Amino acid sequence: MNSYLIPSGIRFNDYMFSEPRRLLEPGRPKCGGLLVILATDPSWAPKPFQPLCFREFGNNSQETLPDCTPMRLTRTGLDSLFVSYLPMPFSSTEQRCAIRNQLVWAYNPVFQTSRYPAVQNELAYKLDELEKKHEDQTMQLRLLLTSINRLFEPQPAPPRRPIGFLTEPVSMVENER
Repeated sequence: MNSYLIPSGIRFNDYMFSEPRRLLEPGRPKCGGLLVILATDPSWAPKPFQPLCFREFGNNSQETLPDCTPMRLTRTGLDSLFVSYLPMPFSSTEQRCAIRNQLVWAYNPVFQTSRYPAVQNELAYKLDELEKKHEDQTMQLRLLLTSINRLFEPQPAPPRRPIGFLTEPVSMVENER
């Protein structure tokens, strides 16, 4: 197959990042875009690189590169890390952040899993609120149904006169004569 037709780089979702190079090597694009910090991992295919974190860089970007490494890495540790860039000229910060969040959601990188528990806690809190509302509404519905059942509950019937010939009233009538 012709090697000119196959783009060099590493693909994450539908985005083609540049060929991975050592983290300490210079060569960041001049325009804004995304970067991914990679570590070698033979279990990943087709290229043996596992994403550690996705970051946005460029115009008005608040993120910096050292934030990706939560632990202090020695010089040899930094040598085993790679970086790959996705240049996105003429893109806004919101567009880059949206793609970054999409990639974080899809690949669940190691250094960004602790970044989203706040979202998970928020979802758990909202779920608890919905469950409480559901319980309250269920309780109100049960109270309403019991009150409606009490309204339409059959009233006790007045005592009925027994059917047939009555012997007692006849004896009372005879005693009165």
